[in-house]
Amino acid sequence: MAEHLQAMKTSRSIYFWFALFALCFIAYQQVQDNIRPAYTGGNLTIKYLLGIAPNFFPAIGIPALFVVLIPQIKWTKKWLNEKKHIAANLISLAGLLSWEFLQIITKNGHFDWNDVLWTLIGASIFQVIYTITPNK
Repeated sequence: MAEHLQAMKTSRSIYFWFALFALCFIAYQQVQDNIRPAYTGGNLTIKYLLGIAPNFFPAIGIPALFVVLIPQIKWTKKWLNEKKHIAANLISLAGLLSWEFLQIITKNGHFDWNDVLWTLIGASIFQVIYTITPNK
């Protein structure tokens, strides 16, 4: 009976993290493909938020996906399984920040320190969400 309850808690946890990933992915896609290109207003705050949103949402959503995937890989490292949220965030940050800095040398890229800042803020928010979420 105890194993069944533990399996139910684990599956609820997996659904939560997948839902967070999906929500962030949808928000990213909507901002990137629909909202930003259609915005014609002159409000600088809205323009700023639409500019940083494609960095902010993945910084929350990608680690949520990795939190589910890391335990599935049967790591032999105990730390990696116990601190999967930190590993997930580090993997995500490495990819997101690498992409941002690569834009310095790409032809059509646009590097922005605000994007770096909001990527770090998004990663911090993921850590807060992980910390306050019961049934990890």
